[in-house]
Amino acid sequence: MHEKSLKIAIVTRQMITGGVEKALIAMLKQFDYSKVSVDLYLQKDGGDLISEIPAPVSIETLKTPHFKDFYKYPKLSVIKILSIIKLHFSNRTYLEQNIISSKMMIPSKKEYDIAIAYHAPNTVPVFFVIDKLNAKKKVLWLHGDLETNGGNTKRAFRYYNKFNQVFAVSKNVYQSFVKNCPEMKNKTKLFYNFVDLKGIQTLAKIGPTYHDGFKGIRILTIGRLNEQKGIDIAIQVCSKLISAGYNVRWYVCGDGDDHSQLEKLICDTHLKKHFILLGTQSNPFNYLKNCDLYVQPSRYEGYCTTTNEARMLGKPVITTDVSGAREQFVNDKTGWITNIDVQELFEKIVWCIKHPSEVNRVQDNLKLIIRSDINTKEHPLEELFYVGETY
Repeated sequence: MHEKSLKIAIVTRQMITGGVEKALIAMLKQFDYSKVSVDLYLQKDGGDLISEIPAPVSIETLKTPHFKDFYKYPKLSVIKILSIIKLHFSNRTYLEQNIISSKMMIPSKKEYDIAIAYHAPNTVPVFFVIDKLNAKKKVLWLHGDLETNGGNTKRAFRYYNKFNQVFAVSKNVYQSFVKNCPEMKNKTKLFYNFVDLKGIQTLAKIGPTYHDGFKGIRILTIGRLNEQKGIDIAIQVCSKLISAGYNVRWYVCGDGDDHSQLEKLICDTHLKKHFILLGTQSNPFNYLKNCDLYVQPSRYEGYCTTTNEARMLGKPVITTDVSGAREQFVNDKTGWITNIDVQELFEKIVWCIKHPSEVNRVQDNLKLIIRSDINTKEHPLEELFYVGETY
């Protein structure tokens, strides 16, 4: 289809063990590298998923000029000094901080056919792709709605309008974007995250799992330890379950900035034996395969990767009603969706414990849909080859 290799740049934040990053890895594995070459730009070095990036992908880190390089980048060095002053001595929104951070980064000298900003709508990749990359076509790959992520500002809209194509990872993200940017509707499409079903099933057979001899109900959550993922909500729910006499143990795969305060909350609620922080697990799928119930207590999502992975393994899932939840689950048929509320989550978990036959029914329903579900199929990645041309 293409006589020469298509040159693609993808810009994201860091290859941590997160849903955005897992979806990116799955997408990178879809490319035919005899037809495309891919440069992956990372805002930050490192991350547990670095080793999973396919070998043909070239990895580069976004950099700002070092002060010793003042004569090499005189204008950019001045911008960096002024930007640091702005960031330290003024009250800026997260979006504004990221625009400022992007402005002081060294631009790429390479030329690309397609450049992709792959993250939430208020992050550095969005602004770097527009300001610092040379590409014939530019794609905004949205992993979050504009309202929750503070991306619904006039300044942000000016950037969004410079993209040739927008891909939204869920209906909620799509609807949020076209509501705020109606002039971009014809350039915006729904494009679900890739899921490596065979890879997940293989990893579920070989990864670490539970070895604590616990005989009760194992509840699992996978996610970063931050405000978004609602781990503090899970701790409150767990406390109610233990107080009510239920023999449960709640495990969390993940780490993050809130680790210390969540550990304190666990201690304060006397849950050290009942709520277990397992830390980052590069392969959490054996834990997932062997849990009794998967619970996602998030406050917001773009399109939750972990709940999608759980249903791919046929696990019963309770999730809060965040973006993408109703695209993955039919409530009470293939999973359960609750409001973002401690009491509602508590009651739904208790209901599942008391009604094992209903949990089995949901798992049977999941088995029927896994093979035919749209979100397990390979997406037409060739759409990227025609960005901005035929819509």
